[in-house]
Amino acid sequence: MARHPLPEDEVQLVTTGQLTVLPSGYRLTYRETQPDSEEYQDVSLQMDGSRVTMTREGSYATSMVFEKGHRFESAYQTPLGYMDMSVYATRVYSQLTEDHGEVQLQYQLDFQGQFTAIHDLRIRYAKKAAGILSQ
Repeated sequence: MARHPLPEDEVQLVTTGQLTVLPSGYRLTYRETQPDSEEYQDVSLQMDGSRVTMTREGSYATSMVFEKGHRFESAYQTPLGYMDMSVYATRVYSQLTEDHGEVQLQYQLDFQGQFTAIHDLRIRYAKKAAGILSQ
């Protein structure tokens, strides 16, 4: 089967991470590498029903809360200083189990009070199969 190239503005990341079961949902943590600088960020997604909280650590640190129909204001840390940032979620969907799951976020992103872009983020995870050692 032929693979179609990604659209120019689409990025695909394949990585390993850790899923933690919480009393109210799940937390998925993973490391993301920036394609242009090879710098990495640690990312944590906490999924509690219809609400997803994303925290990024590193040179470009931020925290975002996604809840459909709600606007969340925060700050975006850059090496040059902080910028005001807000997200307005238009879609928050998750289907999660301990073995596999999917999170879909669609949101409007504003920087310094100005519309920047509409983002569509899809995260899929699956439990890694345990290796079988042959003797």
